[in-house]
Amino acid sequence: MIQTCAREAMPGGARPDPVPVPSSSNRYMVPSMSRTLLLALALLLPLTAAATEEEPPDLEQVQVEPVPDLPVVEAKADPVRELVAQAANPNSPEDVAQGRFNEVVSRGEVAVPTLAAIYREPASSELEVWVSARAMGRIGGEGAMATLISGLESRSVIARLGAVAGLTEIKDKAAVEPLEKALFDKAMTVRASAADALGAIGSRKSSKALSEALDIPANFKNGKSLPVRRHIIVALGDIGSIGGLDALVGALDDPEPDLQLLSVRALTKITGMSFRPPGTGADAPVSAAEVQSWKNWWSNRKVGKQAE
Repeated sequence: MIQTCAREAMPGGARPDPVPVPSSSNRYMVPSMSRTLLLALALLLPLTAAATEEEPPDLEQVQVEPVPDLPVVEAKADPVRELVAQAANPNSPEDVAQGRFNEVVSRGEVAVPTLAAIYREPASSELEVWVSARAMGRIGGEGAMATLISGLESRSVIARLGAVAGLTEIKDKAAVEPLEKALFDKAMTVRASAADALGAIGSRKSSKALSEALDIPANFKNGKSLPVRRHIIVALGDIGSIGGLDALVGALDDPEPDLQLLSVRALTKITGMSFRPPGTGADAPVSAAEVQSWKNWWSNRKVGKQAE
């Protein structure tokens, strides 16, 4: 049943048509405002679809802003590496290579980190390793010392030789013990260089290690002395310690004349004594009488020391 609403007065006495009010029988009908909303949506949907179906713009017509050219910043080359490479270049003239080496050394301890890196890098050439070690030896300092001492344990013979050479340049007594161990290195060249280094440093306590190394089997081949024994004998003379006398007197029995002569020179340098006949040349072979005189002298001295 539809009821009518009250009529409001309108101009001219006209009255509007009655507005139907939903009753319980038609309560599911859409109100007039909802109808208006639906109508508006119906009108908008075609426009929205048309907007989504719009063809993309022609890319050729789009104005693309060009990307500006950016400056290329290259990593700075390490000047120390360049100098080492030039100093180690086998094709460099000797004066040029020496000049580059001197430039590296002139940079001082600032260059040590790069030199240490080159020295340790497996990719470095043997000449680069050698140059780096020598340069660190010339520069010195704790960083160089630590690097070179650790280098005595390297698997590379060149690295170990470079370490000995560098430590010889530094001449620091802190390197004595590691160098004494190097007297027993597998490589004869390293053993000989270590003896030279200890002789240059001049620590008297090294006479014990040098004396022990003198007669190890590795320093003989087919019953003959290898050149490393000559280096050890000279080092014992340079150190000047009486701790090396016993080893030097024993070396007088070596059948090689030059080794006997080196032993006599070392003994004379340490003791200030000589049993050479007057007028005998400095390079003359050692006579049997001279050898025996040294043995007698040393035998009496040892007895005297024990009595004391």
